[in-house]
Amino acid sequence: MDRDILAKIFEKLTVIDVTMGASRVCISWFLVSHQKSLWKTIDLAYLQLVDFNHPRLKNSQLDVKIIEGILYNPRDILTEITKLSSTVPTSLFFNFCFCVEDEDLIIAAERMPNIETFALPKWGKLSEDSYRFVFSQWKNLHTLIISLEFYLNKRIKFQLIGENCINLTNLKLSGYVDEHVAMKLVLYLPKLKRLSMRCSTIENIKIISFHITSGLQNLAILNLSHCCFIDSVTDPIFFGRVLEDSLIKTFTQKIDTFIMCSKVSCLVCKDQCGPGLTKIAFYKKHWRNDEIKELEF
Repeated sequence: MDRDILAKIFEKLTVIDVTMGASRVCISWFLVSHQKSLWKTIDLAYLQLVDFNHPRLKNSQLDVKIIEGILYNPRDILTEITKLSSTVPTSLFFNFCFCVEDEDLIIAAERMPNIETFALPKWGKLSEDSYRFVFSQWKNLHTLIISLEFYLNKRIKFQLIGENCINLTNLKLSGYVDEHVAMKLVLYLPKLKRLSMRCSTIENIKIISFHITSGLQNLAILNLSHCCFIDSVTDPIFFGRVLEDSLIKTFTQKIDTFIMCSKVSCLVCKDQCGPGLTKIAFYKKHWRNDEIKELEF
C-alpha cells in the first residue's frame, strides 16, 4: 500500500494504536509511523493511565497482565511516543484524572520542546525545580489549560509560567477562583487575550471583574459560562447567582467578547447541579469543551 495512504489511515488511530500496535507490524509500517502528520497532537485524554508501581496495584489480587491490556503507564507511553514523534508535537493533552509527576513532565519537556498547547490533568506531584524546567523549555507555549487544584496545593507557579512563556495568550482555568488568583493572573500573565473560567466557582466576582478589566489590557474574550458565583461578604453559600446587569455592562464595555450562558435553559448547568454526576465526573465530562475555540480540544 502507498505510504501516504497508509499514513492517512494511521491518522484515524489513537497514539496507543500507532505506538504499541501499527508501528510494530513490519518495517514498512514502522517507517510510516514516523510521519510528522501523525504526531502534531499527543492526545492522552482518552487513555486510562495507571502507575503500575503504586502500592495499591502491587497488593491487588487482580491479574496485572489483564490490567496491562487496558491500562497504560504514562511514563512508558510518553517514552515510546517520542521514539516515533521526535520533536514534532505541538499539542499535549493528559487524561483529566491522571496524577502527573516530575518525571512525566520532564520527559515531555525534554523530548517535545515545541509544545504550543498544553492541558494538565487535575492532580500533580511537581517540585518547583521541575515546574521551572518544564516551562523554561516551552518558550512557544501560547495555550494552557489547567486545573486550580494545582494552585490550591501550591503547585501552580504563575510567576514561573509568565517569566518563561512570554507567548502565552490563551488560558483556561477550572476550579475555585478568588481575588488572589485574579491578582496573580494580572501580575504575571498580563498578555492574556483569551481567558476562560468555564464551570469554575468564582468568589467575589465584583472584585475579580475589577482586576481583570483593569489589569488585563489585551484581553479580548472572557468566558464565564456555567460558573457558580459566591459573594464572600454578604452571601457566602449562595451558588448559581446570575451576574448583575452592571457587571455584565462593565465586561461588555471593556472586553470585545463576553460569554455567558443562560442559567435557566443551559443543559451544562443542569448537568452540573443535577443528580448522577460527582464534581470530578462533571469536570471530566466537560473539560475538553469550551465556547472559546482556541481553548477546546
